[in-house]
Amino acid sequence: MSLGRRKVGIDEASRWVFNRMADVYDARPPYPPALLDAIGDLARKATGTQTARILDLGAGIGHVALPLAASGFDVVAIEPAQLMLDRLRATANARGLGLRAVHAPAEALPIADASVDLVVVADALHFLDAQRTAEEVARVLTRRGALAVVTCAFAATPFMRDVLRVIESAVPRRPRALAGQMIHLSSTAQVPLTSEQRFDDQTPVDHATLERILRSISFIGPAMNPGRFAQFWARVRALSDAPVWARTFVLRSGGRDPARSDPSRPGQGVSLRIS
Repeated sequence: MSLGRRKVGIDEASRWVFNRMADVYDARPPYPPALLDAIGDLARKATGTQTARILDLGAGIGHVALPLAASGFDVVAIEPAQLMLDRLRATANARGLGLRAVHAPAEALPIADASVDLVVVADALHFLDAQRTAEEVARVLTRRGALAVVTCAFAATPFMRDVLRVIESAVPRRPRALAGQMIHLSSTAQVPLTSEQRFDDQTPVDHATLERILRSISFIGPAMNPGRFAQFWARVRALSDAPVWARTFVLRSGGRDPARSDPSRPGQGVSLRIS
């Protein structure tokens, strides 16, 4: 079963949409500190110590990888879009962080077997081939390793509901169907997702920042020609409420049962439970 984005080589830079958003992606607000703390707690639980090796798949410019590295974790950031990775590396160097930034897809990880304590997939699952990614996660996780999957949606605030209405009228699209990919990733990687936590974030922004955030959304900024985006932006700019970018994050996570996990047999005898 192969789910997710189409197969594109990582060296085909012009075909990676995120390379076309690298210059605006930093407009997105940081992840909520409580969410990052929860991810850190998962890593510590997996090792029973205060340190752990964390693999961030689809790391982008480092919204998850950088703060985790700043907290003392051994972080490996995997990103297939070279320009996004370049920005992550530059920020890490400027902050004196020792994380490793690797140009690679989640479906073919240049990571040793059983060498990672926690794999994080943050707002990236819909871009991945679930089968191939899950096989790689199963391979690189330790026997006590954990998996954290973060999804993100617009919060149900008046302003965000208005923004969503403008988006839906300007960009007709099918909603992301992540449930099947979540189940496939979890079962094949041999990590039942037994925990679910929600985190809300509301960040006031000015209109210039709001425009850059919208340009950082793959089906908006890169998908529209200049004239079409100008019309779209005019409608958003005309909304009466002050712009507050509000999101709801869901963290689904779980750890392996070391008595049952076997990296050589992905997907055997493991069930998925999401509570």
